[in-house]
Amino acid sequence: MCGVAGFTGRCDQRLLEQFAQALRHRGPDDRGVLCDGRIGLSSNRLAIIDLATGRQPLFNEDGSCAIVFNGEIYNFRELRADLQSRHRFQSQGDTEVILHLYEEKGTDVSRHLRGDFAFCIWDANNQTCLLSRDPLGVKPLFYAITGSGNLVFCSELAPLLQHPEISAELDPEAVLEYLTCLCISAPRSLIKGIRKLHPGESLLWKQGAVQTWRYWQIPAVEETHGPAGEFRAQTLALLRTAVHRRLIADVGIGAFLSGGVDSSLIVALASEQYRDLKTFSVGYEESDFDELKFARKVSRRYRTDHHEFVLRPDSRLLLEEVIAAMDEPIADSSAVPTFLVARETCRFVKVVLSGVGGDELFSGYPRHLGAKSSERLPAALAAPISAASRLLSSRPSGQDLGGRLRRFGQGIDAEPSQQYWLWTTFLDPSTRNALCAWSPGSDNAFEGEYRRLFEQAPGSYLDKILRVDLTRYLASDLLKIGDTMTMANSLELRVPFCDADLVSHVARTPSAVRFPGYRLKPILKEIALDFLPREIVQRKKQGFMVPIGNWFRRELKPYLEGELTRRKPPPCLNSDTIARLVHEHTSGRRNHTHLLWAILVLTRWLALHPQVEIEPALCSR
Repeated sequence: MCGVAGFTGRCDQRLLEQFAQALRHRGPDDRGVLCDGRIGLSSNRLAIIDLATGRQPLFNEDGSCAIVFNGEIYNFRELRADLQSRHRFQSQGDTEVILHLYEEKGTDVSRHLRGDFAFCIWDANNQTCLLSRDPLGVKPLFYAITGSGNLVFCSELAPLLQHPEISAELDPEAVLEYLTCLCISAPRSLIKGIRKLHPGESLLWKQGAVQTWRYWQIPAVEETHGPAGEFRAQTLALLRTAVHRRLIADVGIGAFLSGGVDSSLIVALASEQYRDLKTFSVGYEESDFDELKFARKVSRRYRTDHHEFVLRPDSRLLLEEVIAAMDEPIADSSAVPTFLVARETCRFVKVVLSGVGGDELFSGYPRHLGAKSSERLPAALAAPISAASRLLSSRPSGQDLGGRLRRFGQGIDAEPSQQYWLWTTFLDPSTRNALCAWSPGSDNAFEGEYRRLFEQAPGSYLDKILRVDLTRYLASDLLKIGDTMTMANSLELRVPFCDADLVSHVARTPSAVRFPGYRLKPILKEIALDFLPREIVQRKKQGFMVPIGNWFRRELKPYLEGELTRRKPPPCLNSDTIARLVHEHTSGRRNHTHLLWAILVLTRWLALHPQVEIEPALCSR
């Protein structure tokens, strides 16, 4: 695991050092640079595999190719066994395997890798830079093309703002997507000139010309399939392999344990091979958010070395730390407990497993059940349900049934892509127009991208949802949070549910096999019953949430009002609308938890990065 950065063209040693210093938290164990007249490369290393000889950049035998690499390649030993008869290795780890494989496979190298990665290979003979990102987007990679045609890249967005040829201009389309979806999806970033590589995408730069392509995509649904029992057995085998792959390390490994099915099953499978596994949980004083008692049951069953931390409502300083750790704003409040548990976990281990991805892959959200139910709902009932749902109110709790039913009714009479859009977004058009200081209009690129992705995806409604969830929500929200919050604490996150072989297997299987009946995650729960107490497997769904909506009404009310109503908000947002939203929430009239957290994060992030420019046209209305 590392933080990588670099740029083509004349190397500026001072700028390269600035990048390295900005990424120190991603790799405090070692730092290496390459700086010559054509390229500058920087690597900050968190040493996980090959502790002695894994310094980067690494070079091939004649020094014509160099690599900086962030991540882990889990099939590197098999690849090395084949390559070592034709190449001379100077290290024992996975990074050099990628470089020698590139010498043989060229720009097709990423197709042969099994792992989580973002890397840059500089080829001096061809004068090219190859960037590539892993299939599911576990590792981030930002890039920009300067006015002079040079490539600049980095593991994080914020350090790129230091480059003199990058204009740090706020992208209004990205602001809209952020407020609507709580995150910003590839290829967009908050800054106009900076882009993200898509998951499963590679980029080749050569003398100012840029080519991008997808080397991996989620496979299409296959019409023919075997019996459900066969799918279940194959799924368990692939998940077991995915977990065991992620136990490869030369340092200690732990696991986040929420007490839900996903993380508990990961702990169970890891315990088959890894003795004395350390587990880490975060809890709350509010009972409808707290899951510690379930985590303890799993820990006792598998005899893990268990550690617990309680997140308390007077956590203003923690919120500030979380926002400061974000290289780009992301408004999912699960960032807060993730940061806390990562901060404590890094005192014990350098690598931690997570259950992120299980809900997306195996239909674990109430909206998945809503989608399945809506397909069979008689058309005559849609309008009455929609009308009745408007009478319900949302509340900031761990089991917000009223809010979920209201959201279900809101989209029940819409066509599928619009329905799922309404269920997964947080800003209605009227609030959007009142909140933005400019006139955003009715059309936006990110919603169009979503619609095209949804409509072009093969299969049933639920098959389309799987692809949308994996491509957008998982990659842009959950995995981004996981990477940012763990790396802020120099901790490597590994996510077995995001194994490309497992994802391909599930995605090829029709939803009728993946999601039989009307229980969430039915297949995964059937698997889990062989490993976990029935109480864990069959209890109600409870997301990895923080009771921040309640805190905004009580302990953190002065903080919220101080930051959003007493101080001047960003000029691209309307202060009167923000004041109204704060009052409605703190008075208990409406639940604006998600939107207020999004506004707070954006406001504080922009204050921490004053070099970001907001053009006058966004502030003029």
